[in-house]
Amino acid sequence: MKDKGFKISYVKKPFADKSRYSLGTSLLALIFAGVSLGLSVAHEGQGELNIAAWGVSSMIFAVAALGYGALSFVEQEKNYLLSKIGMGISGCLLIFWASMLIAGVR
Repeated sequence: MKDKGFKISYVKKPFADKSRYSLGTSLLALIFAGVSLGLSVAHEGQGELNIAAWGVSSMIFAVAALGYGALSFVEQEKNYLLSKIGMGISGCLLIFWASMLIAGVR
């Protein structure tokens, strides 16, 4: 009987370079969102300008994490796990901030 050509590769693919940036910036965005929400609760909703700055910084870092995640998929033959996690966190944060903005306008 002839071998069907099934091959098992024991070589571990390295992580994509930009995927580490994606995960790092998304975690930073998550920390900034937590600080913004914590300060907002501490001030009973009467936020100052610094609370808004933490929130806007969280949004900016989340967008940057999505960009780094998208750039990591350009790299060939790499492991994209970190970029998928970073993009998931960033996407959830952007949905959260969009819903907060919509709720705040109404």
